[in-house]
Amino acid sequence: MKKAGVSFWWTVTAVGLVLVALLLWMMRDNTTNNRKLVDFAVQDTASINWIFMADRTGGSVLLQRDPKGYWLLNKKDVALPENINDLLSVIRNMTVKMPVGKAATENVMKWLATGATKVQISYSGYRINIGKIRLWRCEKKKTFHIGSPTPDNLGNYAIMDKAKQPYVVYVPGFRGFVSPYFSTIEADWKSHEILNLRISEISEVRLTDFEDPSGSYAIKRHGEKHFDIVSLADGTLLTQYDTLKLYDHLSSYRKLNFEFFAEKPTPSFRDSILASRFMEVVVTDVQGRQCKMTMYRIWNEYNTEEFEYQPEFMEPYNRDKFYMSLGDNTQDFYICQFFVFDRILQPLSYYLIGNEKLAIPK
Repeated sequence: MKKAGVSFWWTVTAVGLVLVALLLWMMRDNTTNNRKLVDFAVQDTASINWIFMADRTGGSVLLQRDPKGYWLLNKKDVALPENINDLLSVIRNMTVKMPVGKAATENVMKWLATGATKVQISYSGYRINIGKIRLWRCEKKKTFHIGSPTPDNLGNYAIMDKAKQPYVVYVPGFRGFVSPYFSTIEADWKSHEILNLRISEISEVRLTDFEDPSGSYAIKRHGEKHFDIVSLADGTLLTQYDTLKLYDHLSSYRKLNFEFFAEKPTPSFRDSILASRFMEVVVTDVQGRQCKMTMYRIWNEYNTEEFEYQPEFMEPYNRDKFYMSLGDNTQDFYICQFFVFDRILQPLSYYLIGNEKLAIPK
């Protein structure tokens, strides 16, 4: 009888412990689910593997972390590092400011259903993560919808996927709204870099001036630290030239960027761009790889029917910007600034010793 009593109490204790454990688990599960409804951020952005964003108009962007350290855009292009860093900062710091009030919930839910951007984030985590105990590494996903800015432009309406309660999210300390960082426009994520070459990596630069062929020339590496300048018009080798201007030119390829992507031109407009070609620069590195940059004028348009202009102030083309195509691709164009390129677009005479001409747009 004594053994039976001990066995009974052991059974009661075991059942009690199971019930307590089950209760604690249910409480923890409910707490976790409630926290997930407001947990838009991913604190450890280094664990993020990919980010997918899609809007209601069909636009979408996939950003993937590459093992080499950079991010890929739609599995093909290198994404713009600055924009990636800004996005990761928002994802790390974004938090809930307040729940949307009951009176506005219905309208906000309609706005989110028709105009929100869906954001999916895949990141590495652990199935068991208690204090310093981390077991069973796995892939986790977080999905939420970023809607329009609030009336004060200091936050955005947002909702976790499959939730019923929308919230206002913001980044503490930032005066503005976060939706622009979740852009689904591919061009917003493409790198604007054209070239990134040190002087020691440059083998030759060939500049062809289509408007004034006498200004065309080639800069050719001669030895380890010396370069020759040769006129392409008559093959003349400059025996002396302004070394500072030459190295100022060559150093401009260290980080050469265009300003932004031009809109896709119509066939007729494309023909007009191609007809306005004024210069071409071909850079060859020491490994034989080439980058061809062709420049085209942006012609100014004047409404002479409604306005009168003084001829001396009517510039035929834009003095600040120009179109560019890269390589043999004449379907896509880029907008560039003369301010960035003026040191590499100067004619042969610019490098003559004693020539006081400044590196200004042609």
